[in-house]
Amino acid sequence: MKAIVLCAGHATRMRPLTSYVAKAMVPVAGKPMLEHILGKLRAHGFTEAIVALSLHAEQVAHYFGDGSRWGMSLEYSVNEEPLGTAGEVARMGAMLRGEENLLVHYGDILTDLDIGELVAEHKAHGADVTVGLVTGVRVHTGIAQLAEDGRVASFVEKPPLQAACNAAVFAINRSALDWCGPGRDFSNDVFPEMIAAGRLVRGFVDENAYWHDVGRLSDLAAANELMGADN
Repeated sequence: MKAIVLCAGHATRMRPLTSYVAKAMVPVAGKPMLEHILGKLRAHGFTEAIVALSLHAEQVAHYFGDGSRWGMSLEYSVNEEPLGTAGEVARMGAMLRGEENLLVHYGDILTDLDIGELVAEHKAHGADVTVGLVTGVRVHTGIAQLAEDGRVASFVEKPPLQAACNAAVFAINRSALDWCGPGRDFSNDVFPEMIAAGRLVRGFVDENAYWHDVGRLSDLAAANELMGADN
């Protein structure tokens, strides 16, 4: 089973850093962000991965090469213009030949979600999609509750959510590729449409996993603290 790591896009929220550094190469706790992700994938038994890239792709290919240094076999899918998350996967075409199931991991997410168990459940239930879900994700703004007269009854700054949240790590059956194409997004397009069509879209909740979105420059300090403690 191959893993796909989506590191394409222009990473505008991380500029000016990503004006000259590939998003996958942004350093976190002394390692490129992609190295942390590949290390987690390898720990869960993955030996083959395809990395989707756009800007500064040569930096990633030069550093990671064929992946043998990490005990993996790496391939690269490079496209200058972003195609959407589902579009990037659809573009891989022949690189996915013969694969019945695939794991997709977004390239700006750091997590220790139990990927092995997610994949096991996905296969056991014959699901079209199994979405990794985590709890305790912090929102990026304060949450207010209002009384009927308009007064603020309570206010909590950036509280953790108890709801199951999208971990941006999921397994898909090959059948899900029929829903993928240029300009399409898994969360906004593919998953809602597959659910509406009655396809088997399951959720795997890992309540013990850490999860951190490194999509903005302001997220880097927390990511360095998290991964420094984790490694």
